[in-house]
Amino acid sequence: MDWITNRAAHKCFLGLTVGEEICTDLDYADDVSLLASMLEILVLALEILHEESSQIGLEINWSKTKLQAFDETSTPASKVSVLDHDAEVVDSTLDPE
Repeated sequence: MDWITNRAAHKCFLGLTVGEEICTDLDYADDVSLLASMLEILVLALEILHEESSQIGLEINWSKTKLQAFDETSTPASKVSVLDHDAEVVDSTLDPE
């Protein structure tokens, strides 16, 4: 998975700067959180991630894919289309149940 996310990060401007480090993703067992400064970059990263992973037989579970925006100056749509798949935009990634 690291190989795929690294390839996606190098093909777009994926990542956030923390001090002098650039963080592109966070890995959790079989989940990945991609980090981007703009929603458009995140959508591009998901498209590239889909392309790279499908080449080795992996698929993105679009029903579980969530996007979280931290830009308080605008209200994002409730869904974003990525390669004809809807990805839900949420306020929090925590499950309320």
